[in-house]
Amino acid sequence: MTRALLLDLGNVLVGFDHGITLGRISEATGVPAVRLREVLFGDLEAAFDRGEIEPGAFFRSCEERGGLPRLPDEVWTRAWRDIFHPFPRSLAALDAVPRGIRRVLVSNTNALHWEGVLGIFDPAVHVDALVLSFRVGATKPSRAFWDAALEAAACEPGECLYVDDRPALVEAAGRLGIPGFVARGPEGLAEGLAERGLVAPGVGNSGAASAVRIS
Repeated sequence: MTRALLLDLGNVLVGFDHGITLGRISEATGVPAVRLREVLFGDLEAAFDRGEIEPGAFFRSCEERGGLPRLPDEVWTRAWRDIFHPFPRSLAALDAVPRGIRRVLVSNTNALHWEGVLGIFDPAVHVDALVLSFRVGATKPSRAFWDAALEAAACEPGECLYVDDRPALVEAAGRLGIPGFVARGPEGLAEGLAERGLVAPGVGNSGAASAVRIS
């Protein structure tokens, strides 16, 4: 019996485009986006996601490592933060899940990305608990992250259902006894929940039914 959903954020509930970040920083610095990618989305971002560095320090570290000119923080902030858009059908499906099932957002994210998400997503409406890597100081698939997720879920691993867009993370959770499925694209969450009897088929489409039963 499923007692809790553990839900990834990016490409499950909301979409994002790192190309926006790369394009804006490339335009501001004159450095090709292909060269910026390995600087912005490597180990520095991982440390940022774990909450080990603050936004300003992250910006300066990227500039130093990439040999970039110093940019105003507001340029970095807009480029890094404003990249998200909602997946309406996913959110509708999530809202249709029976109230007896706890909904826990489990995301590798950083303070600025979370700020951007909050512009299009209200966690108070859609989920019951948040496990965010920059707050817990650990990222998926580390055991420390999953310990925090299971504590927030308030149930045993086998009573959870985990949804992510990355197969490797679903597999890693499975090795801890947490079943799950891979959501592929804006329809993936709704389709996966419907297949498991947690929402009605077609939920999120115009005129579709909402919740069905707890499976």
